[in-house]
Amino acid sequence: MTHLLIIAALAVALAALVRMKLIQVDLFFPWFFGILILGFVSTNPDFVNWLGPQLGILYPPIAVVFLVIFLLVGILITMTVALTRLRARQTEMARHIAGLELDLQERYGVISGGDQDTSIENFED
Repeated sequence: MTHLLIIAALAVALAALVRMKLIQVDLFFPWFFGILILGFVSTNPDFVNWLGPQLGILYPPIAVVFLVIFLLVGILITMTVALTRLRARQTEMARHIAGLELDLQERYGVISGGDQDTSIENFED
């Protein structure tokens, strides 16, 4: 019964991190399912004893370690994909801003940044 409380506490703590906006919802699901899968699978002795021989492992509890490694690699790949998408969006936004600054400079001869007042109120079409 204690192991079920620990699994539930971890799931609730993870949900609280989402609620506090420290983890985004789309990145929450791999961790949540990992906690649930590992929690219930690793506490089921029949499954652990079945999984060990299926993986060719002589000492069945080590199968849980391999399962953890497998899930962590999956989560790592998910996070890497999310980070790659963020970097691509960041690059796209930087290029867009640079294009806008170039357009502003070409139209009004103004370079943004520095001590110049570049507010839109100072420009007339």
